[in-house]
Amino acid sequence: MTSPLEIRAWDEVVTRHAFFVDWFTGTGPETAMEKTALCFSADFQMISPEGAQIGCDAVLSMLQNARASRVSGHFAIDVERRSTVALGHDLALVVYDELQRTDEGQTKRRSTALFTPDPHAPSGVVWRHLHETWITTNQNQ
Repeated sequence: MTSPLEIRAWDEVVTRHAFFVDWFTGTGPETAMEKTALCFSADFQMISPEGAQIGCDAVLSMLQNARASRVSGHFAIDVERRSTVALGHDLALVVYDELQRTDEGQTKRRSTALFTPDPHAPSGVVWRHLHETWITTNQNQ
């Protein structure tokens, strides 16, 4: 049985990636960044595919500066291979693959994300930690 926290976590993953497409292509409203900022805890940490550790303020700044950075050509993101690794009363740890497609080709990364409940966040959860790793398209396991 799927818990409400798990449902909210997956809703947030899908919603945030849809925001990324709209934001990077410049098709979404500029005010969407305010809502997105509420989706990350103040102590959020991201480990990039290259291994850099990036805090919440830096991630939000990078996002702000990336608005309309992909206005020419095709850009799409698909969230694939979803699984819930751990689920507790106040945390959800999920793993998914993110496939980004452009006119130049595609990239794929496997992400592990930790969420905790937050009634003030748009989806009812906030991102606490995100670890991304590059994968080749033939590594499906």
